[in-house]
Amino acid sequence: MQDPESSPSWSARLRRMLSFRARGVGRSSARAYGVTDESGTTADVLGESFIRRLERLNLMTRGLVLQGLAGEHRSRRHASSTEFADFRKYVPGDDIRRIDWNALARLDALFLKQTEAKEDVTVHLLLDCSQSMDWGKPSKLAFARRLAAALGFLALARFDAVTAACFSDTLHDRFPVARGRGQIFRLLSYLDQTRAGGMTRFREAMERYCTGTVGGGIAFVISDLFSEDDWQDGIARLLREGMDVVVMQILAPQEVHPEVDGELELLDSETGDVVEIIVGNEARRAYEQRVQEWCTSVAEFCQRSEIGYLCLESDVPLEEVFLNRMRLRRIVR
Repeated sequence: MQDPESSPSWSARLRRMLSFRARGVGRSSARAYGVTDESGTTADVLGESFIRRLERLNLMTRGLVLQGLAGEHRSRRHASSTEFADFRKYVPGDDIRRIDWNALARLDALFLKQTEAKEDVTVHLLLDCSQSMDWGKPSKLAFARRLAAALGFLALARFDAVTAACFSDTLHDRFPVARGRGQIFRLLSYLDQTRAGGMTRFREAMERYCTGTVGGGIAFVISDLFSEDDWQDGIARLLREGMDVVVMQILAPQEVHPEVDGELELLDSETGDVVEIIVGNEARRAYEQRVQEWCTSVAEFCQRSEIGYLCLESDVPLEEVFLNRMRLRRIVR
């Protein structure tokens, strides 16, 4: 048996936060650790009370919207609306109804009020459906589906366009761009049909997603960030596409604070690799410290890249996520 504190493979697996099956070494029976088979549908999250609260929220964009249909976000275009943007000097041919007569009285010169157009954005829901997401109590994938459903409803209710895609080692089925509150049922059906499998390769999946006409908008990347390649490269690809990006890292409570002890086998849920270890108080403390260091490194990358970041455990109520944590991070208002 290897010493868990000195084993290179143990250290590597701690850094990668492998989902695992724990069993006593030498026993014939195994018990699944942190695995659950949850029933119900994604629509279960959209109760009447929660919907009413979502309808009062609005997604925030870090930049100004370049183009789109009439919606809820500021645009770089100026148009006739009621929200003031700036002044400019009057030139012959301008609409005299937009002259600021108070400015004329003060400055003895003609100025026009410019107001901002309100436009929609495209909200991209990018859902990690790799095998490691199908783990935890509650399941990370079930939580991620419901999170995506709530984000989709919020966007559709505020006249934004919504599209979605699930990915693992590559990009899988895509949900085409939809507009209007009535499209929420199609989105819920799409999310309910997602199935976990394979390993995560961020770079390839995001490259495939950005191939073709994608445009800007807000991309919500919902994932545990367990990736065979550098997940940061995938995020950088979305940024080059001109998107505002929000990384929503989903971890199971059992990954953050594992309640295991003794002689165990760790089974990588994506590759099937197994390592035997001995877990005690010292090993658990070292593990939890490395988990915290990893999450801190993710947060620092997001801060440097000027993108949003939330680390969520799968047992957090969505009301807490939307009404408190997303507001605090200025993802919604």
